Amino acid sequence: MRRRLRYLCRRRATQELELILSRFWEDHANELNEQDLVELEALLSLDDMDLLAMCLGQKPFPSSFRAELTRRLLPAHLIKP
Repeated sequence: MRRRLRYLCRRRATQELELILSRFWEDHANELNEQDLVELEALLSLDDMDLLAMCLGQKPFPSSFRAELTRRLLPAHLIKP
């Protein structure tokens, strides 16, 4: 599962999303638990343009996703304390 998720983070429709997700994977892959992996898989099944807008803070993540995972996808300047 980890290999597949790593691949899915690196092969996206836009370079911007690939960069965001690849960096996320490099920074957090080792600390993701089983629940995080399942949730990440669901996130990666979303439309790329919607997911990019969510990662850039232009659109909210669906409330079904836990904030502790989705917050890690946001650039640091968009995270509200």
